[in-house]
Amino acid sequence: MALEAIRGQAEESLLDRASPFILLLVLFGIPAASWVALVLLLQVPRFLYGRSAPLLFAAEIGSLLTVLVLLLMLRACLALPSAPGGFYRNVLDFLAMARWHPSVMVALLGLLVLPGAWILQGEWWLVDTLQRRGWEALTSGDVQDSLDRITVAYQLALTGGVPLLFALHMLSRWKPKNRFLPWLLVPLLFVGTAIAVVILVMLLHTPS
Repeated sequence: MALEAIRGQAEESLLDRASPFILLLVLFGIPAASWVALVLLLQVPRFLYGRSAPLLFAAEIGSLLTVLVLLLMLRACLALPSAPGGFYRNVLDFLAMARWHPSVMVALLGLLVLPGAWILQGEWWLVDTLQRRGWEALTSGDVQDSLDRITVAYQLALTGGVPLLFALHMLSRWKPKNRFLPWLLVPLLFVGTAIAVVILVMLLHTPS
């Protein structure tokens, strides 16, 4: 037991010394890897029906694993007594998805649910087709196009919504005594995300 305790203290001391460098790494690494995963998100449905590019799909999986590893490293560093505070800690908490205000969690849930629900309003046939035909339905071109549209909707929603989610998180830290303001801003976050999606679509369809 004593040997295990000494070993644990040595590992914590090593992590404590490396913590500033790890925090700097994850500060840039998590957003970068997340951006790659978001850009390559279409490779996931295309892998299901056999149209993905192997290198791009491998990059997508690698970026997701990188985010997971960096997230675990970040949480380990934030659990140390020497973890930073103030503005820096608030930013790191957002990346670690730790100590979030409930309104921020609700907003994230909305960003994950609403794009798919909005697309499926006009495409309930997709759910019925998948239920009836199972994996065989993925051979249909219409099903493949529908899955691609849903994935693009998530790409646009997350691209426009995550910066607003970060702003909501920081505001919830700066105004801790105001219990209702973060909740009042959640609907505005969804409206802002919708506006951002429209702007992104216009930019993507603007001739270069």
